Amino acid sequence: MRRTGNSLRLVVYVLVGAILGGILGEILSQFNGLQWIKMGGTNGYRELFSINYDPLINTNFLRFGLGLTIRVNLGNVAGIITGLLLYLKI
Repeated sequence: MRRTGNSLRLVVYVLVGAILGGILGEILSQFNGLQWIKMGGTNGYRELFSINYDPLINTNFLRFGLGLTIRVNLGNVAGIITGLLLYLKI
């Protein structure tokens, strides 16, 4: 029997899993046999998506811009999968 869950709980599990997985991936990639966790890319991350509006507003006293970048390593992916599995089990 499948329970319908709270979508906010799913988002929290996925975000916490991604953050903890990224931290764990960074720590584990420092060991000699585990450099493959970084997946190459810039500083060990693959950039999936990037938007940069810099500056949107530029006056003499105010400069406002927006930027969004999504970067992942294998630790993030493992954390997201673990978060999804925890959500489905609970």
